Amino acid sequence: MKLLPITTDLTNMDCHLHSRYSPDARNAGMISADEIADTVRKKNLRGFIVTDHLDVGHWDGYVIDFVKYFDEWERVRRENKDLTIHIGLEVGFEKETAKETNRIIRDLPLEYVINSVHYYKSNGYGNGKISKYTEYLEAVLASVDAPYDFSTIGHLGFVERYAPYPADENIMDYETFRPLLDEIITRAIERSVRFEENTNSDGATTMPRADFLAAYKAAGGTRPAVGSDAHTPDKIGNHIDIANIFLSEIFD
Repeated sequence: MKLLPITTDLTNMDCHLHSRYSPDARNAGMISADEIADTVRKKNLRGFIVTDHLDVGHWDGYVIDFVKYFDEWERVRRENKDLTIHIGLEVGFEKETAKETNRIIRDLPLEYVINSVHYYKSNGYGNGKISKYTEYLEAVLASVDAPYDFSTIGHLGFVERYAPYPADENIMDYETFRPLLDEIITRAIERSVRFEENTNSDGATTMPRADFLAAYKAAGGTRPAVGSDAHTPDKIGNHIDIANIFLSEIFD
């Protein structure tokens, strides 16, 4: 791997989208690689990063055919020189499979890796929100020490998406979880990785939220990348402009 430096300018790009190489995007009706590039152009973005899923132990054992993957995206890049296109993956972190994940990706010519937590202790919300959110954040903290290189920590606050609470009660606020969040910030800065501002929340650019990002900035953090997390054509590039304004109020 030769990942993009943390100093790389990723503004006005969709840095998290899925193609047909992700089973959930394929099943949802994602368009072809060429059409993705056309859609990004129509959204007046200067480029994108394709970040299809690698979740070892899930998707019935599905793993991308990486020969086809890199061949196709290299071709799309050659044929769309007006766009900045990088080839990456969204890697799902779990302690139990991290070594196998490293074995799969370490020699791939990746330029960008999102390190995301999708799976963590799953015993419901019987012990309450704080217990469940703490489990999630402990998994995120463990992911920062993954044995493979990565570029960004994906969609911090992912646990909010599926919490069985009203919108005003599902917030993972910074003060409540400050010790864990501060440790995540410290380790991310030490490892020279940035966070992602994920806009897949119906227009609310709050993943992560402003209070967390202010603490991250104060600790010396780098402006996050922005990604739509698109799995369907209509989501490509969505709310990137709103997210950039939101981030500028904190980081500029």
